[in-house]
Amino acid sequence: MNVLVSGASMAGLSAAHWFAKLGHRVTVVERADGLRPGGAPIDVRGRALGTAERMGILRKIDGQKVINSYPAPVLDGAGTQVATLDLRWFANETDEDIEILRDRLNQILLGVIPDAVEFRYKTSIASLVDGRDGVDIGFTDGLQGHYDLVVGADGLHSNVRRLAFGPEKDYVRHFGYYVALVDLPKDREWRRGMLNVPGLTIAVRDAGDGPQALMLAASPEIDYDYRDLAVHRRLIDDFLSRVDAWQVRALRTAFADPAAKGFYFDSVSQTHMPSWIKGNVAVIGDAGHCAALLSGMGTTLAMVAAETLATTWTECGGDMGAASPIHHERLRPYVEQCQAFAHEGAPIMVPATQAALDQRNATFRAYAETYVAKFPEAAGSAQA
Repeated sequence: MNVLVSGASMAGLSAAHWFAKLGHRVTVVERADGLRPGGAPIDVRGRALGTAERMGILRKIDGQKVINSYPAPVLDGAGTQVATLDLRWFANETDEDIEILRDRLNQILLGVIPDAVEFRYKTSIASLVDGRDGVDIGFTDGLQGHYDLVVGADGLHSNVRRLAFGPEKDYVRHFGYYVALVDLPKDREWRRGMLNVPGLTIAVRDAGDGPQALMLAASPEIDYDYRDLAVHRRLIDDFLSRVDAWQVRALRTAFADPAAKGFYFDSVSQTHMPSWIKGNVAVIGDAGHCAALLSGMGTTLAMVAAETLATTWTECGGDMGAASPIHHERLRPYVEQCQAFAHEGAPIMVPATQAALDQRNATFRAYAETYVAKFPEAAGSAQA
């Protein structure tokens, strides 16, 4: 059967692998000119470890995982160290969970996709007409095609979801935060660490491919064009202007640079849909069930959903009417569990008040004492 996958990131690449492995003809379309570089380190956790094992890539992922040496300093609004943090204290679902750079996982996933899978870059879906015998697609490059199944793996602002299910506002819920990322220039020394004031987190980290800055800001939903990068930079600068300590001035300059690599800004949101399947169209990953960055489960959900959809649809002989209830029964509880994690992550990463921030820092200090007791050689790094 012919399967069209829209989007060439974690969900799309995973879907391409599984549908091709199960004997289907697969085409992947991506509106960018290649795999999109950059992004924060991501996690392969829990059920996704089994998915990775069945894909034959678990050992490769583990071999390229991020190695965290010691906790990083946590700073107050004046730039004074008040605690330390190692995300492993909070973030892992199992002891075997793996953190890996996004670009590296992209390449690993790409490497297990059969050569017969067709990749078409710099194009996307312009029109979609679903019928009893499949889906007629018109592409932005003028080509047309007919497919037995269309899989939307095209992110939070999914084009496939909009065309097949309806407007974004019906499904995407703002979680109360905005996130920004940028690769930092290597011509200066950047101090790793995390600075917090109520409702704002600014962090610098080097996970192995150079320093990167992250900003998380609490905010009501803002009405802006998510495709306008100049507006993104102005919003980021407004958030960062609350702090004038540590290396924040240099970070503001880095975020404002139009030539900066790895630049990203978007709302921290979740996607809630009563069904991820309509006719012969399905959505997975952030398009269907985004758990929000603060959950740490986005990549895991994408990989698990891709395997679940491909195997269920194939088991049902391409009959989506039969596959849909089984797919939802298999995946829905896990999606709800993963989305709930974001409510746990938010108070840790972006405390809303000074009292909450003080309590969070006290918790960090208690964890650090436990860490030092287990690893005395790290005492100099883990004590505030």
